[in-house]
Amino acid sequence: MRRTPGEARTLALASARRLLLKSGPDAITLQAVAADLGMSHTNLLHHFGSAGGLHSSLMREMVRELTDSIESAVMRFRGGQGTVRDFVDIVFDAFDAGGAGQLAAWIMLSGEAEHLAPVQEVVRKYIHNVEETAPDSAQQHVHERVTTATLLVTIAAFGDALIGDHLRKMVGRERTAIRAITAAMLAHYVPPRAAQ
Repeated sequence: MRRTPGEARTLALASARRLLLKSGPDAITLQAVAADLGMSHTNLLHHFGSAGGLHSSLMREMVRELTDSIESAVMRFRGGQGTVRDFVDIVFDAFDAGGAGQLAAWIMLSGEAEHLAPVQEVVRKYIHNVEETAPDSAQQHVHERVTTATLLVTIAAFGDALIGDHLRKMVGRERTAIRAITAAMLAHYVPPRAAQ
């Protein structure tokens, strides 16, 4: 089947995500994706350059989706329609069901942190955008709040995606416990309408 370069990349990233969610990060190889799509390994090399390039592209796509969701949640929050918990759920879902936690952990443990550059770009852009909306006199305070909130939610979502189920079972807590705890802590740094 003939595909445009854009179609081939889109299909390859969708296949890589399916492999990630089904079998974990180790399953995302150029050979596995090529076999899944009926493409040649060489064709995927042409599109991504290496397995690392595929991983980085997948992370970039996942981060873009996460950013879109976060921006939507922030807009709802500013409009009085969303809550801090809605924001927490979006980030946790991306790291857990979306597979971002597994992929990020695998990239870090492989010693290839440079492939997380897309995450860094998005985080910096988000912090910059929030700071720009604040009055000049409040920017230092806003910087501390938004970076604290970012660290808190991201670390909690990342940890929950990797070991949350096991820890909850150990201590006998419900599945949503860490989300509720994180939202309660986050409310101290982002009180209602403070994100405007």
